[in-house]
Amino acid sequence: MSEQNKEEKLMALALTMPRHEDFITDKYSKDPDYARLRVKDEFQEYVETNDIHYLLSTLRKVAQAKGWSALSRETGLSRSVLYAALSGETDPKIGTVMKILKALGVQVVTNIIPLDNRRLDLNSLEVNSLEGVEIAYS
Repeated sequence: MSEQNKEEKLMALALTMPRHEDFITDKYSKDPDYARLRVKDEFQEYVETNDIHYLLSTLRKVAQAKGWSALSRETGLSRSVLYAALSGETDPKIGTVMKILKALGVQVVTNIIPLDNRRLDLNSLEVNSLEGVEIAYS
C-alpha cells in the first residue's frame, strides 16, 4: 500500500470518528449523574483556582446535552442569554450561573466566614473569598 493510500485511509477514518466534544456531550446526555458530578468537580476547581474557564466549558457541554430549549424553559432565561453566559467570553452573573446549576440538578451550599473574625453585617457583605464553599447535588 502506498504512503498516499495510507494517508487517505487515515483521513477517512478520522472523519468518521466523533469529535471529543461530541463524545462528551453524548456521555452527559446518557448519564446525567455523571454530568452533575463533572459540574461539581469543575465548580470546586473554580473555587480553588478562581479560573472559571473549565466550569463554563463543562456547563456549556452539559447544557448542550440537556438541550438549550429545555434549559431555557427551566431557567426562565432566553437561549441567547444562556449562550452568552456560557460562551467563556465574559464572566456571567452569579444569578445566571445559579439558575443554570439549579436546572441541571446541582445545588450550591455555602458557608460565609469572615476572614478577620469580625461580626458580619449582611447588608454590606462583600464576598472576597469562596473559602468554605461546599457543593451538593441532587
